[in-house]
Amino acid sequence: MPSKVYFLNDRANSLQESTPFKAVKVLRDAGLKTLFKKGDTVGIKLHMGEYGNSLNLRPQWIGSIVEEVKRLGGKPVVIDCNTIVFSDYGSRVVTKDHLRSVSRHGFNEETLGCPIWICDGEYGFDDVEVKVPHGVYLKHSFMGKKLLELDAVIVVSHFKGHPMGVYGGALKNIGIGMGSKRGKLTTHYLNHPDYGINKLGLNQEAATQLAQMPHPNPLDRLISGCPFDAYEWKDEQLQFYRDKCVNCGACFSGALFAGILAMKPEITATWAPTIADAASAYINAIGKEKFIYVSYAMDITPWCDCINFHDKPLIPNMGVFASKDLVAVDMACIEMSEEKSGMADSQATEFGFAEPGSERFTNVSSMAKVSQWSQINAAVYNGLGSSDYVLVESEPADEEDFWFPPYRPDNVLGKVLREELRSGDYDPGDYAFEFPKQSLADLHTKPPGKVEEISILDEEEYDEEH
Repeated sequence: MPSKVYFLNDRANSLQESTPFKAVKVLRDAGLKTLFKKGDTVGIKLHMGEYGNSLNLRPQWIGSIVEEVKRLGGKPVVIDCNTIVFSDYGSRVVTKDHLRSVSRHGFNEETLGCPIWICDGEYGFDDVEVKVPHGVYLKHSFMGKKLLELDAVIVVSHFKGHPMGVYGGALKNIGIGMGSKRGKLTTHYLNHPDYGINKLGLNQEAATQLAQMPHPNPLDRLISGCPFDAYEWKDEQLQFYRDKCVNCGACFSGALFAGILAMKPEITATWAPTIADAASAYINAIGKEKFIYVSYAMDITPWCDCINFHDKPLIPNMGVFASKDLVAVDMACIEMSEEKSGMADSQATEFGFAEPGSERFTNVSSMAKVSQWSQINAAVYNGLGSSDYVLVESEPADEEDFWFPPYRPDNVLGKVLREELRSGDYDPGDYAFEFPKQSLADLHTKPPGKVEEISILDEEEYDEEH
């Protein structure tokens, strides 16, 4: 039997149609109240965004889900794990930085109304090995140990593109997001005995060119940034002491994009399916019946919220999806996104994939043009759910469910604040002219606008001429 995916689009003309409350309603429709019992600890798994990225999930969207869990008698806690070192200035590699960074995005106990748990310890090493029951590539992975303390999990995902997973949705939120450092490295194959960092090719020509750049250059950062002293510039050559390398990942992103290190091409085909393998391990360790999924298909950018910037969205906002089947919810997001035309001036149009049905995640988001269906197919193989689904158009809840507390139909604001409102001065005095100083015709006429368009590089010359 096909799984049900509940959906509300992104349009709104009332309080109950506002984005935070769409998620609450579709979660109700998908069976949130049957997920846990009173007193249970309910993890709300989300990605709170890398420093510099501002199109991640919003704290007010999550706050409404926190309030719904409390209304149902659960004890909510927002959860995530630390990241691997994928840049020289990552903001979520250790818990102290992680919490500091996401607080800048508005995620903290005060704004959310519940604690935040970073579930793999202070540095990301507090983990547990978990078996992949029926994997495509992986036999096991490693998850944040504290995740095992949860009685239920609401997986709140931002649906968008992803350079390694091809797209990022519920599967990626779990398969990468619940992994410890070791789990993330395993899922990305970066510690694999044949394809891992230790086996990456070394480009001496690129290293020599970088060595001539002003200091500190990418080569300097590669050498100083290795915690295990596996790199050295010696005799005008970059030395890579592979016996010292433990595949920690500290060099991966910077050295890769600088052209110093080169991956074996076979590794890219593993990235999407291993996400599903790892997700299967983590879900089965906690209990498949303990999960429910809600995905915000909003701000659908080409790459992930792990990146410290974001590009223009590929397509317009779609809305909010929810299901107890994570394969179905991801499939629904992808299929609806395929029905949309690309946004003007986005990478979708720039790369020539603006037309509907163009597999734009495959062709725009993927670093290696891996199929956007590989993650889904691997998840089905892992027994995580079904790609067959029925899309159920939901209806908004009652407006009074979302009134700002303590106001309710029988306890309206004017009644509650009666004395405070009576205490003010409402007399404005003589503040308006008898006749306007401009005619409506003058006010409605378009004024002069852009005179010229220049680059900031030409600004000094322009100023001299004018």
